[in-house]
Amino acid sequence: MRRRDLLQAALPMVAGANLLEGATVPRQAPDILITMPNSLPPLRLSQFKGKVIAVEFILTYCSHCQRASRTTELVYRDYAGQGFQAVAAAINPGGDVVGYRRDHNVTFPVGSVSQDTCIFFMQHMPMARLLMPQVAFVDRNFNIVEQHAGDDAAFFGEAEEKNLRAVVERLLKAPGAGAPAKGVTKKKG
Repeated sequence: MRRRDLLQAALPMVAGANLLEGATVPRQAPDILITMPNSLPPLRLSQFKGKVIAVEFILTYCSHCQRASRTTELVYRDYAGQGFQAVAAAINPGGDVVGYRRDHNVTFPVGSVSQDTCIFFMQHMPMARLLMPQVAFVDRNFNIVEQHAGDDAAFFGEAEEKNLRAVVERLLKAPGAGAPAKGVTKKKG
């Protein structure tokens, strides 16, 4: 096959791959069940409806996840009284979520879910590499309005805390009980 023929055959596949990459934002958040440690009852994400929620999917041994959780904790302490709720869910089987909370001074709930739950919630392509952490922001109407994967250097880079605060503040101030802000675009992840 000639090079030109190969390119013509591959072009529709590449274009189609771009259409499949990333998730639809905004979208209704699925109600997931997070297994909590120490025989605590499971946490249902929908119990936080009416709040602005940051959902972190983590690996307990991942240094990027640990940094993200510590940053989220700083923001959580400042905005919890204003309607912000952070939740983390480890996707590594047997991950020590009790130790994770203790070692990283996290006061928000940290539990566990399957990797499949993370993929479903984030609308992640199952065959694509899952880069951690995965973070989704849910508005007061229980819509996922923004999400980021661990390789999103613009979000998780040097300005991570500033970026997190900006999203939380925008969603807390949003009109219509937290309706998606105008201009929020699709975030790949």
